Amino acid sequence: MNARERNRVRMHDDIYQAALSLFDTRGYADVTVDDICEAAGISKATFFRYFDSKFGLVDEFNQRIAAKIDASIDIKKMTCTECLRQATETLYQEWLHSAPQIRVLAREFVRAGTHITENLGDPMARGLIATLVSVIAEGQRRGEFDPQFDPALVAPLIVSAWTFAFVAWVDRNDHEAFRRSVHNLVELHIMGLTCNVAKARSAKRA
Repeated sequence: MNARERNRVRMHDDIYQAALSLFDTRGYADVTVDDICEAAGISKATFFRYFDSKFGLVDEFNQRIAAKIDASIDIKKMTCTECLRQATETLYQEWLHSAPQIRVLAREFVRAGTHITENLGDPMARGLIATLVSVIAEGQRRGEFDPQFDPALVAPLIVSAWTFAFVAWVDRNDHEAFRRSVHNLVELHIMGLTCNVAKARSAKRA
């Protein structure tokens, strides 16, 4: 990475951190792009070179989480079921140990909902959902998951399960219940993806 690229990464992170600090003290809804620019000491033109809107900061949160999940799984060495479980554990740990301002963005991510487009062009789909789509598709290719399910439909359901567990945790602040619920909800999806495969294998052995 050359000096210009390092400066770009540093500016991108400075804007993001300035926004997080404001979200923490005022809440997401009450912070404007002008407020973020003032806190970061930049112009609006500079802001829009890095983020297309205030909501782009929520997308940034999503992309950072997705990058950590990508780093935590190794689809060449792990089964796809293990990948889904590890992704869930990584997400749980990230949310559990996140700073309050990160939770503000996580709340906004939940409030905005998750949706997907046919070509995965949606900003939200580029992160968490896209990662899960690739894992599920690989599991189907290996014969680990039932091929009748469309990965592009199953992946947002798993993200929704994660977010439902997150909302319940924020309201109750029960860490162990949060971990149980987020993993149990994902296990339901894993059971659905593997049930018919297991039945077919049992039938062959009979």
